[in-house]
Amino acid sequence: MSHNSKNSVFILHCENADPEQHWYAWLEQQLKSEEVAVERILLADADHPEAEVWQACLEAQLKGMNEHSIVVAHGLSCVTVARFLAKRLKQHALKAGIFIAGFHDPILKHPEFNRLIEHSHFESGLLRANIKRRLVFFSSNDPIIPVPLTFKFSHLLNAQLIEVAQAGHFRTEDGFSEFPQLLQVVQTLLKAEFS
Repeated sequence: MSHNSKNSVFILHCENADPEQHWYAWLEQQLKSEEVAVERILLADADHPEAEVWQACLEAQLKGMNEHSIVVAHGLSCVTVARFLAKRLKQHALKAGIFIAGFHDPILKHPEFNRLIEHSHFESGLLRANIKRRLVFFSSNDPIIPVPLTFKFSHLLNAQLIEVAQAGHFRTEDGFSEFPQLLQVVQTLLKAEFS
């Protein structure tokens, strides 16, 4: 395996958002060094998320993903990319998966997500085996995703849990047009060599 292979970072936005919102463009700007290719992925019609449409979006836009890639997913895109990776990673590894406010259970307050969630089952063992580093960020006061659901998602992936106090759902309106803690984690992972 060549050590000069390019790292790449793919950023997936949350429900009711697009790649221009929240901290996505900021993170891309911070990472735009010579060695890192960064792509923000568009998930179509994120106010009315459809499981198969979102899988097709990933299919089309994650072609360049390899064992030097880091996937950063937020909110509802976490379960979407988990399903996608469980299919994709049968042959490959992924350097890291960072899941922000991830969940895979229906949420009573948000029935509009439930169809997508019901159609997003994934084989968690494959992800534990083939994503070399797995991290889950959660906030102590997420107004959308109950914290126990993010713990459950993290447990399923056997991920490292990182708490950010009072971060809401990590959106601009929660004070997250920038996300320095995430940047630090991504930079550390980019430098690291995992055998």
